[in-house]
Amino acid sequence: MSSIKPIILIGGTAGTGKTTLANELCWRLGLDHRIGTGFIREIVKSQHRKEDCLELHGFTFRAEQPIANIVAQAQRLKPAIVACIERAQREGTSLLVEGTHLLPSLYHDATVDLFVVLEAPDVEEHRRRLRGPTHLHRETTEADFANVRLINQFLANEAARFGIRCEPFASVERFVRVLEEYTRVTTKQEGLRRLSRSGPI
Repeated sequence: MSSIKPIILIGGTAGTGKTTLANELCWRLGLDHRIGTGFIREIVKSQHRKEDCLELHGFTFRAEQPIANIVAQAQRLKPAIVACIERAQREGTSLLVEGTHLLPSLYHDATVDLFVVLEAPDVEEHRRRLRGPTHLHRETTEADFANVRLINQFLANEAARFGIRCEPFASVERFVRVLEEYTRVTTKQEGLRRLSRSGPI
């Protein structure tokens, strides 16, 4: 795995294990770059006044219409996220992007090595994760939690609609195996393409 430079997208609502999986994959694979869509939102948000771009200024799960808000945010962020992917491709560096804004409708045709949407665990485990170390400074009310679950269902439905892998995060080994299989297939396909271009032996 150390010889490949994968580009990986990890979507999912809050508390599904995106950050945990991203950290483990970065460590295991020695990835060059990792960025969360929440940080990209902060950059894009800084370029717009609040009154001109309300959808970027606040947590999606606290919006009156959380699904409409996540779609609006995701559409605003797409050019920046695509630019990151294209730069990684140009420079031949590995990249992992993780965040709720990676909607299957927007990225199902992205040229990446792995795109997965992490599905939320059962209700009690999901509540526990939302109180975990990556959410320490974010208090989640029952109304917030209900919206987080609503976003989870929306993302799962989108993943099914566009044929994107959607599953709970169980272990990093599973995703490493998926990448290894993808690499074997694409390497074989590239070899066949080279043979076809080289003509008769």
